[in-house]
Amino acid sequence: MTTCLSCDTPTRYGACLCRLCVDRADSCLRELPGLYEVLEDWLRPSSQVSTAVGTRSASPDAPMPVTEEVLDIRGPGGMVTVLEQWRQAWCEDAGIRWPAPFGTYRGRLLRAVRALREQLPAMAQAWPEAGQFVDEVREHHAAALSIVDPRERTVRAGNCTAQVDGEVCGAVLRAMPGVPEIRCAWCATAYPPAAWLDLAKAS
Repeated sequence: MTTCLSCDTPTRYGACLCRLCVDRADSCLRELPGLYEVLEDWLRPSSQVSTAVGTRSASPDAPMPVTEEVLDIRGPGGMVTVLEQWRQAWCEDAGIRWPAPFGTYRGRLLRAVRALREQLPAMAQAWPEAGQFVDEVREHHAAALSIVDPRERTVRAGNCTAQVDGEVCGAVLRAMPGVPEIRCAWCATAYPPAAWLDLAKAS
């Protein structure tokens, strides 16, 4: 029996990824082009840039007119580049030819996403890099979503180990940055920081 290279759960027929991780990666890939489009709104000049009365010069302490994190995601070396590099790595290992990048970043992203989604089942079956690939796809998806919808800016912290009616609750626990406790959304059990390491070991 083999285990998933992303989540360590048992897989069927010796596959490198479990069905759940494949589905999650495919969902993230499918949503990346839309998130990329929405992030363009954060590249517009900020209304917070202050100017002196009667002049056109900005204050020396004015914030950046765009969000730097968004530039990192949408610019060179960001989401598009990373997906193209993963596509190239897979094609090299599989002996498949791939086209050199061309056109706009938007077009390059769409082509990379389409190709990766088409090849995902084959990657999941027998590619040693599949675990790292899906992990990185989810990281880029989470980074973009944390800007578009900050409410989603949570981190998986394991599963709830509380006993509910004689059985382990087992619900997925999410940690919110800056919040000093993790609370189960299903049974309301609270876990202080001292318990977080045990949660990670139990997952």
